[in-house]
Amino acid sequence: MDLIITFGLLTLVVLLEFIVVPAIILKRGTKFSTIYNYPIYIINSTEINAYSLTSVWGKFIVLTRGLVNGEDEEHIKAAIMHEVGHLKLNHHVKMSLYIISVIMVFTYLLGVNMLTLIPFALVALLVQRYLQRRLELGADRFALRFINKKMLEDLITKYDMKETTFLSTHPNIHVRLKNINE
Repeated sequence: MDLIITFGLLTLVVLLEFIVVPAIILKRGTKFSTIYNYPIYIINSTEINAYSLTSVWGKFIVLTRGLVNGEDEEHIKAAIMHEVGHLKLNHHVKMSLYIISVIMVFTYLLGVNMLTLIPFALVALLVQRYLQRRLELGADRFALRFINKKMLEDLITKYDMKETTFLSTHPNIHVRLKNINE
């Protein structure tokens, strides 16, 4: 039974992460350009955002129309290079491997000791958020190799969260600015 649950959860994670979500984004988006062999898509959203995805069709970057219409070329390049950092440093694969390992331990605990599931899930979530914030800092450092530091500082200051919680996926502004200035 544990093997069935493990296989089912792993299949669901892989399907969502590498097929379903990217397929939805690709269908909604319009190919705009390519950088380092990564296609860049624009989606019609007033939200100001950029993100990257890894899929069975390859790796790609997504920009929202809000970002493209609201920023100049240099700031857009800073956002793109941050996302290239996630792709070049294989952040999506690393996070997926972490989630897969959490699922395997979780399903093991199902058969051993149900009382440990809630504490394990909480710790796993906190560790995931910590790792996610570390990956964001790594993508910032990667982007600095290709862009003017001022452009990245501007984007972080303008759009990033001033305050974060232990559940935030991105570090707060102060941590990110300190990271790129070291």
